[in-house]
Amino acid sequence: MQMSSVDETISEVNGLFFDEQIIEEQINLEIYSKNRGKISEVDELRLDFDRIFTRKQLQKRALLSASKFIDSANYDKSFSISTVLNIKAEQRYLSASFKGYYVLMPRSTFFKKSQEPLLFASLKNDNFYLVNADQVQERKSRAKQFKNWIQKKIFSKTSSKS
Repeated sequence: MQMSSVDETISEVNGLFFDEQIIEEQINLEIYSKNRGKISEVDELRLDFDRIFTRKQLQKRALLSASKFIDSANYDKSFSISTVLNIKAEQRYLSASFKGYYVLMPRSTFFKKSQEPLLFASLKNDNFYLVNADQVQERKSRAKQFKNWIQKKIFSKTSSKS
C-alpha cells in the first residue's frame, strides 16, 4: 500500500481492523442465530476427515454420554474468543463459510463440564464438521486415568532397572 499522508495511513489501518472485527461478529451472529436449514459452503474433500460426523453418529454419542444435540442458538453461554478466531482462520484456509451450527452438550446440570461443548457446522448429506476440536479436550474417565497411572508407574519401574 502506498499512502500519501498520515491521515490516509491511519484510515487504511483502521479499515483493516474493522474488516477483521466484522468477520468475527458474523461468525458470532451465525453461531447464536437459529438454523433454518442452512448448510456450510465448503469443499468437503478439503476438510479433516476425522472431524466429520453423521447425524446418526452424533445421536448415538449423545445417547451414550447423557448429552443432547441441539441448535447452537439454544446454548445459553458464550464461546471463547479463541473458538471464534479458530473458526475464522479455518474459514480463510478453506475459502469456506460455515453455517448451521449445533452443539453437543450435557442434558443435565449435574454432568456439565467447565469447558465448552462440542460445536459443529452442518454440511451436505446430513453430515456435521467439528469446528472447535482444538478448544475441547475429552475428559478421561476415572478408569482410564487409573489405567494410565498404572502404565506410567510400570514403565518408570521397568525403565529405571536397566
